[in-house]
Amino acid sequence: MVPRVNITISIKEPDLDPSSDPGGSAPTTPTRAEVMEWVLPSTDPWTSPGQLTLAVLLVFLLSTTIICSNALLLVAVYRFKRLRNPSNYFVASLASADFGIGLLLPPGLYFEFTRSHVRCILLCLLPYCLFILLCSVALLSITAVAVDRCTSLASPLRYNNIITHGSVVRYIALFWIYSLLLSSFPMLYWFSAKGASTTQNCSFTSVILWPSRLFLFSVLFVPCTLLVIGSYGYVYIVARSHARAIFSTELSFRQHPLSGPKYGRTLAGTVGLFCLLWMPFQAVAFTDSLHERTIFYLGLLAIASAATDPWMYGYRSAEFRIASIRILETVFPQLSGALHKPQVRHASMVSCASHVRLGTTPNHVTHTVDTMCATFIEIPMITRSIDETAVAEL
Repeated sequence: MVPRVNITISIKEPDLDPSSDPGGSAPTTPTRAEVMEWVLPSTDPWTSPGQLTLAVLLVFLLSTTIICSNALLLVAVYRFKRLRNPSNYFVASLASADFGIGLLLPPGLYFEFTRSHVRCILLCLLPYCLFILLCSVALLSITAVAVDRCTSLASPLRYNNIITHGSVVRYIALFWIYSLLLSSFPMLYWFSAKGASTTQNCSFTSVILWPSRLFLFSVLFVPCTLLVIGSYGYVYIVARSHARAIFSTELSFRQHPLSGPKYGRTLAGTVGLFCLLWMPFQAVAFTDSLHERTIFYLGLLAIASAATDPWMYGYRSAEFRIASIRILETVFPQLSGALHKPQVRHASMVSCASHVRLGTTPNHVTHTVDTMCATFIEIPMITRSIDETAVAEL
């Protein structure tokens, strides 16, 4: 017979009072400050709620503007065959790079806020390399637009043989290949110089080493800037010589002093805006002492070029404007009434004599307008509806 054994098991609740267990430790609930310390460490530049709000607001406005304006430009080139000419292909290349920058901005901002926890060098370098890729294509496309306009004036008879559909496609492909090589250089240089697969600081100046920044400045920004300034400078000289020739030929029609030439202001605005947006960020290539927030805002200033490019190189063209209006009417029919407001177009002729001859036409009320060649009589002409104009021009 097997003896019977009674076993009693007692379970004691743990005492959470630290005074009753001097050697133990009481469980604690993490405070809000400790949680914020993990999310945004004290060494992170984005610890201020005001700075966080400002950065999110700026990125939201920039990203929305960049995506909408460049997407409309790309759809216009795709939909209307008249816009698919070699010169506009450079504008489309610029718009595609800017569109990519707009899409990359929101995840880039998230990376900026959380990069303090990134230790893998590949994950750290990838966002920076993507921005370098897209900004390089944008810079090369802006330069191509400037050189294209300069070529049309320097070699007007050979222009159609130089700038063809095939050559422009090859140039754009080279832009992307060259930009891809440039964007991979910081990563290659890191592994050749450091050889480490991890990093303790994932800031721009820490992983994009000074030689890499200087290399990008020398082989990308400096040549593009010189070509842009030189091309538009040549365009200005040619335009000024043409204006003086027109003025000297038709001096007899001049009644008032010359007004400021619009072409000079336009070219100065184009070059000035380019330098204003891109040059401040280039200071990062020469120093490591800038604060991380300063580098962030300088980068946003350079990226703001993607929001102004469609207006500087696309929508200033009447064909692009009309095509965009047609697209907006298709997508938002309720805007048709607002977009079909009566418009007044003035006869735009080259010489003042032509304007005066037009001014003798009866049955129209005339008025005088000051231009760079003289004060002439110009005839207001009510335009056709947007639909008729778009059909005629597109």
